[in-house]
Amino acid sequence: MVALCAAFLTACGGDDPASTPTPPPPATQPPGVALVSVAADSGTLDELPTRVVATFNAKIAALGAGFFRTAGTCGTLPTATPTVDASGKTVTVTLAGSRCNDGQTVTLTLDPNAVTFDGTVGQKGAIWTRTYTISGTARSVGGTVSGLAGTVVLQNNGGDTLSTSTDGTFNFPTLVAQGGAYAVTVASQPAGQTCSVSHGTGTVGTTAVQDVAVVCATNTHTVGGTASGLAGTVTVQNNGGDTLVLSSNGLFTFPVAIAEGGAYAVTVQSQPAGQTCTVGQGSGTMGSAAVQNVSITCSANTYTVGGTTSGLSGQVQLQLNGAGTQIISGNGAFTFATPVAQGATYDVTVLAQPATQTCTVTNGSGTMAAQNVTNVGVSCVTNTTTLSVPATGVIAVNGGTTFITVMNTGVNAATNVVAQLPSAWTGVTQNAGNCGTLAPGGSCLLQFTATQPYVAQGGIAVTADNVASPSPTIALAFSIDGDLVYAVTGASTAKVLAAPSTGLTTWGGTGIAVGAGAQSLTDGAANTTAIVATLGTGTPYAASACNTSTLRGVPAGTWYLPAACEIGAEGGSPACPAGIPNIEQNLLRLGFGNMSGVPIWSSTESTVNPGPLAWAVFLGTDPAPVLLAPKSLVVDARCARSVTY
Repeated sequence: MVALCAAFLTACGGDDPASTPTPPPPATQPPGVALVSVAADSGTLDELPTRVVATFNAKIAALGAGFFRTAGTCGTLPTATPTVDASGKTVTVTLAGSRCNDGQTVTLTLDPNAVTFDGTVGQKGAIWTRTYTISGTARSVGGTVSGLAGTVVLQNNGGDTLSTSTDGTFNFPTLVAQGGAYAVTVASQPAGQTCSVSHGTGTVGTTAVQDVAVVCATNTHTVGGTASGLAGTVTVQNNGGDTLVLSSNGLFTFPVAIAEGGAYAVTVQSQPAGQTCTVGQGSGTMGSAAVQNVSITCSANTYTVGGTTSGLSGQVQLQLNGAGTQIISGNGAFTFATPVAQGATYDVTVLAQPATQTCTVTNGSGTMAAQNVTNVGVSCVTNTTTLSVPATGVIAVNGGTTFITVMNTGVNAATNVVAQLPSAWTGVTQNAGNCGTLAPGGSCLLQFTATQPYVAQGGIAVTADNVASPSPTIALAFSIDGDLVYAVTGASTAKVLAAPSTGLTTWGGTGIAVGAGAQSLTDGAANTTAIVATLGTGTPYAASACNTSTLRGVPAGTWYLPAACEIGAEGGSPACPAGIPNIEQNLLRLGFGNMSGVPIWSSTESTVNPGPLAWAVFLGTDPAPVLLAPKSLVVDARCARSVTY
């Protein structure tokens, strides 16, 4: 009778008690023995444990070399690593690294007599030993049957057959090796029913397969829906096995019906070329009617087009395929927002050039592959032009607006024309709004106003965004009441040179020595006062012409004849002190004053021979020499004065 039951269990796929060794319970020791118990974590004698735990009632001092031993027929026996816990009374032996084949054995031995304890103990305990016979790695394949009203015949891998007439669990009689494939199908349906299999295919792992679900129902229904957007061929599956190939849009139905209560799961097995199809409402549980709302929606695979700009100094507008635009304001990477379908052509062009540049496109066209385009190159170069400006300009201080004319002598429009004024000229305001865009051959006016003067300066560049190097330059001076500023002496004071000359005249007083009061190299005002005091104003001469002048409505005595070093004395004697502002450097050499090539009198009398001689400045060379000349020499003279603004 026992043998008959065992045979029945084997035929039905149940466990065979004869083939499954029952492990012994944990070993315990009688009272008074140091070793309390030994337990292994293996559930059977055909599966090698990974841990063996020994518990003692005395504290362990040391474990001897023979405390735990392994033996057997395995190719590689496990390595045993004992560890004593914090209490000192429990030893955990960890087993690892064994390599055993089916039928080989491993014997584990734990000997308490190899333990040294703290203090004296009675008996240490009996030796614990277990032998494990290693089984193969084949696993059973099974699951559950539900809804069955008759008899269904199942097959695994097309050959292993199982017949059942009741709901509940089942296992195929033939085990499948770990790593082997399994495929459960219905070989024979029950009368009046259709049974469907889910989770029926896969690969056997480290544990038995127990999740195959066989659902039987009297009525079955189809699964289908609608495909849209398809431009090629897509392969779809239901429940991982029922395959359907679609090549056109519209309705579709899977050939295998699903039992009521059975699961369905529609997936895409292979995508059409250049497209991606997605499934909507593709999974669920079959109800009492056919499923017709599964959607297969296909769309073209799209990718972006982009690249890199270089040399850009303004703003360029690009266009993709004559529609999508991209405005770029800086160098570096760019990407069009509108993607392009795989297999379609793309063409990048310049829709609008920068104001002063021309941009060209490289690698701008092609056929879209299955990846983003990132190698479009947009290279921009500046369309240069040339400008022309006057050599000089004079800005009136508190005297209205001064205009400087700029000509565009090139072939391209100039943009944002402006004079690069010295940063120290904070009292000068420039209005370049008239010169934002200057057409070829055209002119514009830069406008200047000033609330304070500065010493004239040359080499002031007039630039534009696209002017060719070098930019033209201009010298700018300042005037107060129409007279040129040659020195700024204080926060609100300056020295100016009278615009008109006195005309040809002598120094005056030939043979008369005025003396030390007229011999200063740097104080023309004091010299003039001394000269007029000595020579009077009856006969016209240079110093009296300045002293008696009321030019600009000022009283007599305001204007004076500049001293030698105020005019300029770099070219010879006398030796002028460093840092003295002079008319030659600050006006004449920059093109102002209309004095080039003429000698003029200074107010400085000779200290060596003061009767007949005085210092004259000859302006024909650079630097201008200062020479002693007879006072009777008839030359020009220019007056100067200090002003408050």
